[in-house]
Amino acid sequence: MATVVALPRLSDTMEEGVIAKWHIKPGDKVKRGQMIAEIETDKATMEFESFDAGVVLELVAPEGKTLPIGAPIAVFGQAGEDPKAALSGAAKAPAKAESKPTAKTDAAPESKHAAKPDAEPAAKTDAAPAAKPDAAPASSTDARPDAKPEPRDDGRIAASPLARRLARERGLALADIEGSGPHGRVVKTDVERAASAPRAAAAAAPASAGDTVVELSMMRKTIAKRMAQANAEIPHFYLTIVVDMDRAAAVRDELAAADVKVSYNDLIVLACAKALRIHPEVNAYWNGQTIVRRGDVHVGIAVAVEDGLVVPVLRHTDRMSLSEIAASARTLGGKARERALEPAQMTGSTFSVSNLGMFGIEAFAAVVNPGEGAILAVGGIADEAVVRAPAAGGAPTLAVGKRMRVTLSCDHRVMDGATGAKFLATVRGLLEQPLRMLA
Repeated sequence: MATVVALPRLSDTMEEGVIAKWHIKPGDKVKRGQMIAEIETDKATMEFESFDAGVVLELVAPEGKTLPIGAPIAVFGQAGEDPKAALSGAAKAPAKAESKPTAKTDAAPESKHAAKPDAEPAAKTDAAPAAKPDAAPASSTDARPDAKPEPRDDGRIAASPLARRLARERGLALADIEGSGPHGRVVKTDVERAASAPRAAAAAAPASAGDTVVELSMMRKTIAKRMAQANAEIPHFYLTIVVDMDRAAAVRDELAAADVKVSYNDLIVLACAKALRIHPEVNAYWNGQTIVRRGDVHVGIAVAVEDGLVVPVLRHTDRMSLSEIAASARTLGGKARERALEPAQMTGSTFSVSNLGMFGIEAFAAVVNPGEGAILAVGGIADEAVVRAPAAGGAPTLAVGKRMRVTLSCDHRVMDGATGAKFLATVRGLLEQPLRMLA
């Protein structure tokens, strides 16, 4: 009996995938455990091994096409069987996932996505399909334009004082809000509903003759979606602090002389992990109506790749030594650039560190990842003129010191400014006296 192979869910955030490359063709005999395809997901390019043996009757999904989870991608069976019967049955009931994923070990082509909660699809003009006629119905506000509040005789929209203030603070026009109060009066809940509703995107400007249209990869699409979600849903605030890195630089040089390779970022990750254990309110995230404080400390490290970035996760970071962090970061960073990370290596972070110091960036603010409460943005280390405290009986002196600026982006639903400031002070203290976290 013919079997339909469906596109399975390979990660919690995966909603669609792309057939990057088929390794079989119609008429081929497939054995159990044989690698049949490479699939791009929102996290990685994965190799798929068949759970079934049989003859390939049809490859339903072409390479490069974006497909939803559960979509039929192939049909296996006996030679001469008609795949249409199996496909018609799959249309009535979800087809089972026939293949198991393994991390792809060779570098994926540049047209493909990478490995992380951000992946990339092969360039295809159908990557952004047109809206379907059976799309979801418009919101009640659009469906009932006559429910908009009627102006009073003096031309003002009927609204409660609180609703007026909320609309003004959130940049909303009362005339555009459907009122649920008496005679269409706008009340607080109407403004809150309008503020939370997705706003229509601005129409794209027409492309000129010299423009190049870049089709979105799976990674770019995922980054765009998650960052737009984070900016829309997470109320950010930012705290920046200057860190004296003189002692950290000395420790790093001493370790290098002993042939122990560590980076400044390794020291920063260790300091953050220790600080998260001291300040569990930062190692938390917003869960709808509650705050969840994580029991474990898993620090994600942003790694730049060709078409975006991935965030491999160092698990139980607070239990790791500096040398263990350095070794794990090198291994995961290399796998990230080779697009060979496994989904489990890119999920579950409770806090993230993004470092652009190697690009000459002095300071920047990062976007909090959904599912976390904060992220640390790290700038470069530079020699600066600093005033040294006077010795006993002496005067202050001018000297050159290594200084680094770090910015903590926080979810204001999870923590307040004082909480973030205490966390940053702890991080700075550990980096300025690194032997405290190495003991």
